[in-house]
Amino acid sequence: MIRIFREDTQWAIAGNVETAVIEDLARGLPRELQGSSGSKIVSGNEGFAALLVFGDLPSERLANQLLMSATPVYLLDFDDDAPVTLRLDRKKMRATETRLDVHPAGFLKQKGIIAPGHAAPIPVKNIGLVEGITMAEAEAGAREVIPGGEFEFHPHPRGVLVDDAPAAGSLARQLGKRAYLIFRNPEDGDFLCMVQEADQSVSSYSPQKPSPNFRPLDNVLGETTPAGILRALEIPGELIGL
Repeated sequence: MIRIFREDTQWAIAGNVETAVIEDLARGLPRELQGSSGSKIVSGNEGFAALLVFGDLPSERLANQLLMSATPVYLLDFDDDAPVTLRLDRKKMRATETRLDVHPAGFLKQKGIIAPGHAAPIPVKNIGLVEGITMAEAEAGAREVIPGGEFEFHPHPRGVLVDDAPAAGSLARQLGKRAYLIFRNPEDGDFLCMVQEADQSVSSYSPQKPSPNFRPLDNVLGETTPAGILRALEIPGELIGL
């Protein structure tokens, strides 16, 4: 059964497309999410439009379907602990993905759209650790995976620290390495550690509010507190405000 959080955006697909195209796309949603009770189609600035969905998980299938009509397309996940703004581009016969360093609500606001339930971005501090790579590999990989991105890299006993968790995840996927992605909301203290394996499978641990989007873990490296996890990973707590 799909849980619907009416007027609380869970995810969205957006791009510079006619609303009629978005209407066709919405017909591919599960029946419970079709219509005003489960989703909403909105227009923004300069031809930008979005399908806002109030339940279920983000659909890459529908995003790729829209990519056949327009490029780029944006797939937005409003997960409280690990929000993601993903840009999909169609280049010749292949699609590429880039994570943008902006909260989904903030991104839509730039396009003239206010997502219900997310009037303002959630101020989440984050950092990522990519295992088994050198500084040179991190910098070269970032130029290819996240061109134009401004991130700081720091050498670490396990690999390289990246001052942006989504960027660290993209880099790890490109290089086929494990990554630990840490998110902390300074407003309420929520803490989440996502473990992204080399095969791109993802699991997560939170002592407060486990994410429904990933396989839950009982601990991270045997630790169950934010301070303990950071200590085990040798990540200074002040980097995320602990």
